Amino acid sequence: MPDRFGDFLKWRLTADRGLWPESIPVTPSIPPVRISDHTLRVTYVGHCTVLLQTQGLNILTDPIWSERASPLSFAGPKRVAAPGVRFDDLPPIDVVLVSHNHYDHMDMPTLERLFKAFNPLVLTPLGNDAIMLRSIPGIRVKALDWGESFELNRQVRFTLEPMQHWSARSLFDRREALWGAFVVEAPGGPIYFLADAGYTKSLSEQFIARYGTPRFSLLPVGAYEPRWFMQYAHMNPAEAVQTYFELGEGYAMGTQHEVFAMADEAYGAPRQALSEILQARGIGRERFLLPEVGGWFTIPPR
Repeated sequence: MPDRFGDFLKWRLTADRGLWPESIPVTPSIPPVRISDHTLRVTYVGHCTVLLQTQGLNILTDPIWSERASPLSFAGPKRVAAPGVRFDDLPPIDVVLVSHNHYDHMDMPTLERLFKAFNPLVLTPLGNDAIMLRSIPGIRVKALDWGESFELNRQVRFTLEPMQHWSARSLFDRREALWGAFVVEAPGGPIYFLADAGYTKSLSEQFIARYGTPRFSLLPVGAYEPRWFMQYAHMNPAEAVQTYFELGEGYAMGTQHEVFAMADEAYGAPRQALSEILQARGIGRERFLLPEVGGWFTIPPR
């Protein structure tokens, strides 16, 4: 993988950024307070933030309500789409899954807001707990290693699995904290949250061997250009569809699109590319969904 600060500088100096709008209109959703049965209700809040509701639980993935995916309030990627659920319209949040510590995935201002509003349990890979506790004393956080599980109750278990990525919040802490994908085992079938990852066939094979075909997968489809710099850590739409096939063709949704310009592809490129690939490979759009920000849908049991 490109692993030196010089690679990053080379990318930034040679970047050929596709066009992004300044802003787009969003119609926010107002989710129900709870979904008490096996139904899985999915709401796309934006980027990698998704609200999962099932079995009376409200689960948020990599939550970010901040205006910028950055340590700075005045610089860094700025959102072009408001969150698809207003923070004040959130139902009580029980569990937050934080996959790794990049600023667009571990957003401290949002985590602090969630802590003050709901005091949820935060699950995250090893090392990120210390970062959170330094910024938010008292936050209920549990760190997991790859292959380690946390049983919330008799019906729901969370397991951290490997993903091909990396971690850093500065120039001096690269790979000092772990990164990972989450599996939510619940009635109706497992949910796979592959937050921000490069394409790796072997990890899909490992998933199938351990869990079978997921009921529902969250697969990244954005932030993938230029390939020489992004390929190791970010799959593109074609690789996301290949991952979907390797996972057994359950249901899937694309994430990391149409909110923050994190890479060089244009705003609409992931949606166009995914649409063409799904059509070419004969996959119905109801099986691999790419909702608008604020969109929601339900997934049947496996």
